[in-house]
Amino acid sequence: MGALISALIAFVLEAFPPATKFTEKDVPDLSGSVAIVTGGYGGLGLETAKVLLTHNARVYLAGRNEKYAQDAIRNLKEQTAKEAHFLHLDLSDLKAIKAAADKFKSKESELHMLFNNGGVMAPPVSQLTADGYDLQFGTNVLGHYFFTMLLMPELLSGTKSSQDGKVRVINTASAGHQFNGLDFNTFKVQ
Repeated sequence: MGALISALIAFVLEAFPPATKFTEKDVPDLSGSVAIVTGGYGGLGLETAKVLLTHNARVYLAGRNEKYAQDAIRNLKEQTAKEAHFLHLDLSDLKAIKAAADKFKSKESELHMLFNNGGVMAPPVSQLTADGYDLQFGTNVLGHYFFTMLLMPELLSGTKSSQDGKVRVINTASAGHQFNGLDFNTFKVQ
């Protein structure tokens, strides 16, 4: 019985965390900072981009749908009077990830914040990445890992000019796997 009560308390604390004491109003001026937000044209990614722009960061919205990104960029400009930039990134294709990293490197020599936010949720198990991996694992895990590793030189360069000598890599994820667990048999590789 004690284990059940402990599990219930843990669930309630995770499902209903206390209010944060840090809000967007506490974000310092980010002038000179460069940020990439994957999946930045909707949901948490869009709100993240908005806060970053409001605080003067140069922001790249990275994703595979240029139309959605351009719509978001237009809306962000209306809301913040600042312009984000589009970076074409398909996290389900390792060659496309390399191309996106190369494109970014051709424009910027430093990166201060990388928000790995984009992803897919519950695609059919039979759906694979361009490289033959399970689509969800390949996109949400391998894709972001590869993108981050490719940008590591720019992140390290960013430490030299950041206000506190640090850069940030933030990985946004879901707790959905807790409901069904992980079936490693679906992590197919062709």
